[in-house]
Amino acid sequence: MVEEYHSCRPVPTVDRPQKLRGYLGHPTQSPMRVAVEVCVTSLAEALAAERAGADSVEVCSWLAAGGITPSAGLVEAVRANCRISMRVLVRPTGGGFRYAPTDRTVMLAEVRALAASMPETRAVIGALDAAGAPDTVYLQEARALLPKAELTFHRAMDHAADPLVAVRTCRQAGLQRVLTSGGRSLAIDGADILRAMVQQAGPDMIIAAAGGIGPANVVEVVERSGVWEVHFAAQLRTPVNAGPALSSAGQAPLEEVAPDERKIEGVLNALVKAGLR
Repeated sequence: MVEEYHSCRPVPTVDRPQKLRGYLGHPTQSPMRVAVEVCVTSLAEALAAERAGADSVEVCSWLAAGGITPSAGLVEAVRANCRISMRVLVRPTGGGFRYAPTDRTVMLAEVRALAASMPETRAVIGALDAAGAPDTVYLQEARALLPKAELTFHRAMDHAADPLVAVRTCRQAGLQRVLTSGGRSLAIDGADILRAMVQQAGPDMIIAAAGGIGPANVVEVVERSGVWEVHFAAQLRTPVNAGPALSSAGQAPLEEVAPDERKIEGVLNALVKAGLR
């Protein structure tokens, strides 16, 4: 794991949990505590994650679409006001992961902007080629722009034609981490595939589980899959009076979003009680 830039602290060093020792065929590795990352779309959410004791945040926007690239202002605000470790999502649209040349141009411009302002930014990237495999050309281009940074392959992995082959491709491309639900909408349903992905990744790549993780199921997800990290959003949504439509095409109901700090604390407490932190 690379050290975090500027005022953000490095991701805490974590060891494999005692009950997962030997799971990957590395019985001499020490026990670890499961790392917890919260996906955030505001400074308030990042501060809540920090207060609750999460290890890191992934900064993005438009969670309803699975997350897209956040504004430069949000990234800077989190960097300047939080000590928690940060990753930044790079995803230009809320659609699929086989990108048109115009979208690729935007993605590389976003990576280039991160490289110019924060060269050791830990970026969360991803794209698939026409065959449904990780787009190695894009991965190589992103790596060239961020040669010192930790790179995560995002949940495009869950749309890959063969997730186990895709993990191997990402490892060979020099990525250090994969964010995935095991090819299902919920990590709990993809636990068996997650387990196989952890085995494929080996000791030098992190598989972080995402997808419907909360206090009630986080321990089961970890114990069934053997993942080193979990990732989830923690938001409270309240409908607001929409008033006039803001788009002539109509609009989804407007909502106010607040941090759900109790959810983060619940996940952490569940892991502590299970001896996984």
